[in-house]
Amino acid sequence: LKKHVQNHQHKVQITLNHSIVLIWMLIGLIGLVWLCTTLYLFKYDVNSFPVKQWDACVRKTNDGQCEIYPCNRQDGVPFQTTSDRIGYAGRFVSRDVNVEKQPMRSGGGSQWASACVISDKYKFAYIHILKSGGSATKEFLRKSLCGEDDPHCKRVDPSVLRPIACRQIAKEHPDYFTFSFGRNPFSRMYSMYSMMDGFPHKEGTGHVTDTVSFSKFVMTEPKKRNAFTKMSSSHYLAQTDFTFSRDLCPSFDFLGRVEHFDQDMRVILEHIDAKVMIDYLDSIGGTVNPVNTWGSNKKKSISGGLQAEYSSPEIRDRVVDIYKRDFDLLGYAWHDVPST
Repeated sequence: LKKHVQNHQHKVQITLNHSIVLIWMLIGLIGLVWLCTTLYLFKYDVNSFPVKQWDACVRKTNDGQCEIYPCNRQDGVPFQTTSDRIGYAGRFVSRDVNVEKQPMRSGGGSQWASACVISDKYKFAYIHILKSGGSATKEFLRKSLCGEDDPHCKRVDPSVLRPIACRQIAKEHPDYFTFSFGRNPFSRMYSMYSMMDGFPHKEGTGHVTDTVSFSKFVMTEPKKRNAFTKMSSSHYLAQTDFTFSRDLCPSFDFLGRVEHFDQDMRVILEHIDAKVMIDYLDSIGGTVNPVNTWGSNKKKSISGGLQAEYSSPEIRDRVVDIYKRDFDLLGYAWHDVPST
């Protein structure tokens, strides 16, 4: 009997040990899932591939302005956008019930060159930020929906794609999926500088940038740059002027990044479920070619790349001072000058 009891106790102990092991394995599995989920949700910054979910929540503060905070952060503490390098760029937007989509502070015209575009058929709108891949984006949208030989979409129904004054999007079509593309302010500033070569005061006088240095361009007040070029001063506006209301509420639902243009464009197309556009993107090799290449062409002549042009702390600080809101809200780091 004693031996039987001992055998029984031994079996119970084995069963208990197995149960403990299984419990710990289950706890470990849950922990692993939690860890992977946390990394998946929070590892994405402005330089990484965007997570396809509503990961930038927006709410109103007591003073009536909008602020961004992580959707699944329980304490609701706002992002420290600059230090954490987490902003709206590369993220979908989810608004609290008291936050409406509002018109941006500034918008382009109503013609193709500077206007935003909208598709009533696919229920989306694109906000054109000057000097941030706007021409390339609209060229892609036009070719994918209207055909490569229809430069102003005249041969298709206007509901497919048409230009629209940017501020009208939020007023007339707040339910449309609205997107845009942001750009590193350091790169964008150099693109502005390079574009002067296309807008000299007198034709045949050579490149403007041959006589005006990048440092001189940066340190000159935007309103006084018309002494160098006849390029419209609207190109110098902050990106946030094109994409945020006066209350700093986003006028978009997703903000892609020029640095990851092809990847973010595919995310956008999959979200709006536009198969014809996805097929067109695949047909051109998944890469959207730039239209205006002032900056890239000019950078080829720089010894040391773009970072060489920003070797002076005074120049870097000046750009940060002018476009501080872009750095903060989009999520670009003040000290991070790209190499190209």
